[in-house]
Amino acid sequence: MSTLARKLPFKPNRMLVQLLLLLLIILFFSFQAPYFLSFTNFMNVLNQMVEVGLIAIPMTMIIISGAMDLSVGSILAFSAVCMGIAFEGGLNIWLSVIVGLLAGLACGAVNGYLIARHRMQAIVVTIGMLVMLRGLVYVLNEGRPVSGFPDAFYFMGQQYIWGIPFNAIFLAVMFLLVTFVMKKTRFGAYVYGIGNNEETVHYSGISVIRTRFILFLLSGLFSALAGVFLVSRLASAEATSGTNIELDVITATLIGGTHIFGGRGSLSGTFVGLLIIVFLRNGLNLLGVSVLYQSVILGILLLIAVGKQKA
Repeated sequence: MSTLARKLPFKPNRMLVQLLLLLLIILFFSFQAPYFLSFTNFMNVLNQMVEVGLIAIPMTMIIISGAMDLSVGSILAFSAVCMGIAFEGGLNIWLSVIVGLLAGLACGAVNGYLIARHRMQAIVVTIGMLVMLRGLVYVLNEGRPVSGFPDAFYFMGQQYIWGIPFNAIFLAVMFLLVTFVMKKTRFGAYVYGIGNNEETVHYSGISVIRTRFILFLLSGLFSALAGVFLVSRLASAEATSGTNIELDVITATLIGGTHIFGGRGSLSGTFVGLLIIVFLRNGLNLLGVSVLYQSVILGILLLIAVGKQKA
């Protein structure tokens, strides 16, 4: 795109390029897959984008701040399994949900403490958390799926309001709320400032440690929320939940324009990037393309998105 931009008399708006790519994907699959443009399929897409979307919200903020969280999929699985075990142990379903959310918060707090307070590399810490939690979820329930939740719980992931999935409405509200925080509050300004020049922010009297800690705390919370919605949608809490979800989340964030080196990005861009990912996956599924080839395509998109960025 940078080569094309030098030839054009104007610089293409990044959001315009993203929307054009989304439109091309929709047009391509509308001709290739007869059911792609159906209302039912679109609602299924909205229903299936929620978990990736929820995790992409704090991931965008973390990458803007110049860091990365690779443990989100494992935190999702750990929170889901903790919720399932609590329910099996006799707790009320909503108290079990709280247990799952607290588990995610605890994981985010550990990540944030090590990264913010002890200045450890975010990638190293979160990879360590990823590996540890993936093993721990199997230790906790020996890999057994937990099911049999009450019908009221399935409202979160399976019910519709005015023909729109409830979980998609919840996701949209979260995007709007956090977009307001990033654009209109001091905390949002601090996140961008840390990503642009952490030292300057520190010498301005702003607590970089507290800001980073809150970001990873939010990442743990939203990953746990994604786990709760996933269990509600699939009616089962499994140790394998969230496997490789990091690829979709990071790809959506970077395709959405968030800079890999921090300091730039927006949640509106991430939302468009999310739509690109979910419609691409949906179209490939309708065409019967193997999940392995889908991962190859997403990997190429990720390389292209990062390759267009400069430090």
